[in-house]
Amino acid sequence: MIDNVSPTTGTRRSVASMIFTAASLALPLALLAGAVHLLAFAIEEGGATRDAAAGRGRPGVFLAESMRCSRRCSWYGRFTPRAGNAVKHGVELRGADENAVKAGNRLQGRDVGRFVQADGGKGEWGSTISAAVGIFLLLAFAVGSLIAFFVGRDSARRSTGYRRLPAGTGPGA
Repeated sequence: MIDNVSPTTGTRRSVASMIFTAASLALPLALLAGAVHLLAFAIEEGGATRDAAAGRGRPGVFLAESMRCSRRCSWYGRFTPRAGNAVKHGVELRGADENAVKAGNRLQGRDVGRFVQADGGKGEWGSTISAAVGIFLLLAFAVGSLIAFFVGRDSARRSTGYRRLPAGTGPGA
């Protein structure tokens, strides 16, 4: 609806104003969606790390096949459980000294879902902690942008001097 806004006719929004409002709300909604996605990852990762630290999981043998490095290096390979024959390929090994492992080494470990924990290795909480910090930051930015949106919208109304008229008091009432 494209109309001029005046104190006597009530508040009518232009198309540009509606697009600006939608765009202004898109950022906090995207940030909230990102926080929910990161929360799901943190819960799954934290549960697997907790199980690894407690020595839970399916015991078996990890065969080191390749090392991949990005921010840190990790060994990836094949995990064969002691019971059953559901072999997992391309699974990450954690809790082992990556410098002591060589391609073709077989290590005792436990499959905890997202990764295999080397027997005797300590739990690695870095991913879970990073996810928790990320969730906090995304939520902080989402709330901040929502506050900025509503405060900016209210201050724009006050600065123009226009206000919404009560129902039934504008033209055509």
